[in-house]
Amino acid sequence: MLRFLMERLRERHKKLLHEYVGIFIIMGTVLFLSFLVIGYIANSTTMEQSRNSSRVVYKQAREQMEQFEEELKNMQMNVVKNESVLSFLEAAEVYERLQMLENVQSMVGMNRRINRNLENIIFYDKDGKLIFALGNVFLDKPDLELNEMLNFSGRMWDETTRQACFEVGMPIFKEEAGGYTMLGSAYLLFNVGNLQEIVDRALLNAESAIALVDKSGRAIVRAGKWEDYYGEYETDREDKSRLVYADYVGATGWRIVNVIPKKALLSGASQMRKITYVTFLAVVSMMVFLCAMLYRHILYPISRQIAFMEGFTKDTNRRIEVLEDNEIGEMARKMNQMLDDIEELNDEILESKRRYLEMEYAKKQTEMIAYRSQINPHFLYNTFNCIRGMALYHGEKEIADLTMALSSFFRYSVQGEETVTVREALENLQRYAQIIRYRFNGKHKVEVNASREVFLIKIPKMLMQPLVENAVLHGLETKVGEGTVRVDVWQEERRLVVRVKDNGCGIPEEKQKELRWAMECFDREETIPDNGHGIGFLNVYRRMRLFYGQDAVFTLESREGEGTEIRMVLPVGGR
Repeated sequence: MLRFLMERLRERHKKLLHEYVGIFIIMGTVLFLSFLVIGYIANSTTMEQSRNSSRVVYKQAREQMEQFEEELKNMQMNVVKNESVLSFLEAAEVYERLQMLENVQSMVGMNRRINRNLENIIFYDKDGKLIFALGNVFLDKPDLELNEMLNFSGRMWDETTRQACFEVGMPIFKEEAGGYTMLGSAYLLFNVGNLQEIVDRALLNAESAIALVDKSGRAIVRAGKWEDYYGEYETDREDKSRLVYADYVGATGWRIVNVIPKKALLSGASQMRKITYVTFLAVVSMMVFLCAMLYRHILYPISRQIAFMEGFTKDTNRRIEVLEDNEIGEMARKMNQMLDDIEELNDEILESKRRYLEMEYAKKQTEMIAYRSQINPHFLYNTFNCIRGMALYHGEKEIADLTMALSSFFRYSVQGEETVTVREALENLQRYAQIIRYRFNGKHKVEVNASREVFLIKIPKMLMQPLVENAVLHGLETKVGEGTVRVDVWQEERRLVVRVKDNGCGIPEEKQKELRWAMECFDREETIPDNGHGIGFLNVYRRMRLFYGQDAVFTLESREGEGTEIRMVLPVGGR
């Protein structure tokens, strides 16, 4: 037997080892695949984020260029609509122009102060002859066809100041009755300082390139690693090595071209891959170490505990021997405690099953009694109706009303669902009150008072009526004077409160102790002692506990010679 057990332990140990190796292989494979997926996701995510970022930066640069063009249009309107300029160009004689020169110089100075990149404003007459120039830089007139309101030159170079420039030419017309007459033209000479700032800000990284190129493809301003052939790009394009954004800027005829090598976009992903490599090696090394520790401190002790559990069914009184002073040892102690708890729980389950069977037996007895009480109820209904008809025939209305109330009360008691609404229960109490009034010839009465908000709440059937009947039978029947049983029903938050109060003889103190002891027995053992006292009272308590459980509250207060008050506080909706 010992040899057989040792063989089983060896097989179990071998199986655990195979599972351990399988888990290691699976974890390694998952880790490797995760490494590949992370690399792919990193490349894709970085590329997409970089593409979006570069597109946003490029769009901002183009919008700034278009804003610059709009500023030039405003300046153009200030020049060509200026009355001093029009009069200056319209003058035929030199001395007339000299008289107007001061106003023109003032206008030019104001525009140069507005735009710090404006180097000069040059005026030509309608024949193309130079009339006036005011500024620090002067270049030859560019070859522009003045067929638009604004005409932009290409890249120009000033050898004196060693800076790149460009000119914007604009025709100047005078409006007359028969149309427009051309008076001359104005050329605004700008340095490229503000344009250079725009492309410098739009440069994505050191490996990319961006430039503003003229109609011939020459770079007016540029930043980064610009190549001359980049100026040939006119539309957006993408290939294996680079990403290109290119578009025209308004009506200038210029293009803004942004060229970004893809390897520059993936620089962040490359850094992430290096981190992933190091992390992968560190995790693999940690896995090897953890697996070794796992086998030494967990798998082997667990295999010993498994062997114990396999033999436990043969001797349930055995307990595992605790050898380790760590978590596994603590687990062994917990297992021994669990086995003790299981044994105790089994005893409790057997006891609970016994109680359950007793309750089922009592339930069956109650159902049989109920079935017997429902045998041929129509015979009794017809009899009551017959008595009522005879009473009406002989003019005995009170007998007819009493018979009608008794018939409805009996029908409510033996038919219908197990639960009823508060309205239905109160209507039945009203019929019972009518019967009591006739029975005692008005000496004793039952009063019912309830708020409308509780009418639709469901409660167990015959929960209030037995308490009222008990109050009449034991509290009022032996009373010399008049007696009253008052039933009040109202709702407090999520609880229904039922109070049955009488001014009868009260319950003796000894009897109260017996009733409370019986209720405690039911709460403790779910059985009511069969001592023949307070059957109706205790049946109500039993049905309340079975329906609502411990959520319901039942209180009894009574004084001899003063009366009794019973209060039930029930959760709305039951359990």
